[in-house]
Amino acid sequence: MPRPFVCILFAAERIGLSIERDEVAEWGVAFAVTCACGAEARQDAGQWLRDGTISWDSEFSCRACGASMCLGFGADGTPHWVRDPLIARHGTARLRLTDSAAGRVAVLKTLREAWDLTLPQARYMAEQLADPGLSGTLPEVAWLRERLDVRGVSTEITPDSVAAPGPWDPPAAAGRG
Repeated sequence: MPRPFVCILFAAERIGLSIERDEVAEWGVAFAVTCACGAEARQDAGQWLRDGTISWDSEFSCRACGASMCLGFGADGTPHWVRDPLIARHGTARLRLTDSAAGRVAVLKTLREAWDLTLPQARYMAEQLADPGLSGTLPEVAWLRERLDVRGVSTEITPDSVAAPGPWDPPAAAGRG
């Protein structure tokens, strides 16, 4: 019997709730895939934020032949084959500044440290953060929220009606650990 999946299914309704720095933001999804034996198998994929790091994993199990394996795990950027099913299941969340005029220097410093951006790139991203906000998975936006909170920048996380490209989409995802 496969071991229990390590990620908690995080209900989409909870996206709008406050995420405190001590909490763990997690998303998980299970979906059917075809095993090498030809039977329907289960793949689990998850992403979470813990101790300031976004991590991910994916597991596979087939009841028909007993195959079970870890497909991968890490904290170095979530691959699209894990991230895409999470977004398909849960949608995305949006992070916005609660006061678009507050903490501009702190926002720029945070963004430049998070993604190794040039000043013009950070300014553009700060404008996006102010309105309409940055889109990503719940763990991704909670990760940036934590970093902004350390500098006293107030933000809010809301459900995202449109999965717009965000800074976590390749190729901008380098350096998010």
